[in-house]
This record gives sequence, C-alpha cells and structure tokens, in this order.
Amino acid sequence: MKILAILFIFMGTTIFATSNYFLDNVSASDTLVSMGGNGSSWDSISPKNIEIMVGDSVTWHNPMIVPEPHTAAFLRDPNYFPPPAIPFSISNISELKPVLPVPNIEPLIVANESGANAVVVDNARHYTPVAIDSTGSNVTYLEINQNYTMTGTEKFVNSGWIWPEGLAPPGVPPISSFTITFENPGTYDYICVIHPWMTGSVTVT
Repeated sequence: MKILAILFIFMGTTIFATSNYFLDNVSASDTLVSMGGNGSSWDSISPKNIEIMVGDSVTWHNPMIVPEPHTAAFLRDPNYFPPPAIPFSISNISELKPVLPVPNIEPLIVANESGANAVVVDNARHYTPVAIDSTGSNVTYLEINQNYTMTGTEKFVNSGWIWPEGLAPPGVPPISSFTITFENPGTYDYICVIHPWMTGSVTVT
C-alpha cells in the first residue's frame, strides 16, 4: 500500500495516528486507533495492525466529522457475531405502547412458521459495550468509554457503537472511545460489527 503521508505526534510513549492518513503497522506501549476517517477513508482502521507488550493498552476512537458509528469487536467464536436486530416472541401482550412520544413509529411484528407473533427488537450486544466469558454464560455489560482488561479467553468483547465526539444522536449511549488492556500474549483479531470488512489486529508479546 502506498503511503502518501504520515503525521506522528509523540506524547510520552503514545502514538497518535491521525484520521486523514494511512498506517498499516505500529509498535508502541499504548496506542490510539482511529476507527473510520473522512472522505475516502471513512471505513479505514489506522493503524490496522498493532504490536504491544503484555500489560499495554489500546484505545479505539472515531475521528469522523459526520455521525457514522464504528465498533471494535473481538470474536473468538464466530457464532457470537451479534445481529443488529432479532425477533423476540411475545406472550400475554395485547398492545405494545411506545415509551417515546414520537409520532411516526410502529413495532415490526413478524410471524414464525407456527403463526406465533414476534417483535423485532434491537440487539443490545450489537450496540453497547459488552463482554462474554469463555463459557458463554456470563455476560457483563460495561460502562461506556471504559477501560476493559482482556484475558483472551472471552468469546466476545464489543466496544459498542463508537461515535465521533459530540455527534452521538439523542437517546443513544454517547460512546466516544473504548480501551482494552491486554493481560496475555497472543494475536487478537477484531472487526467492526457494523462494517465487517473493517478488520484489525493486536499482537501482544
């Protein structure tokens, strides 16, 4: 890949890769990763591949100037890819009432093969910060903009939708960054669950 220009701002041991430039690989003790960019780089990750030491941290943020979200999601089990919405069966409910006073809304209700109704609901694990342990049984919803310590055994860790600073729409969690401290060596691949062709990796030694 041809590198047109690279701007580094060194602050201690932190490398900041600006959103308007491309960088494939970087080594540092603590690294800031840009999820998305502006213009033709809107679906880029920079730096794409990172090499750090055990105990170091990586922070993901979104430098875009338009309200386009991205995520950093680690899946050890591909079956744990979170769909954005899913039908949930309902029972003993005769009427669904909206909790927001918005005039132009209606629940999407679908029927399964037996004719039972289901309501399509947003999947919280797609949109919000969450970690699922190695058993798949213990689900922990994380605080927004949190520093999470990863062991590498988790089936799924997701940043939630990271928005550009100050551009999160009303009513959604104003996630502007997500930080992981890596406890154990290994290669940790991740994707954006909104744009799954956006991929990156963290190599910990």
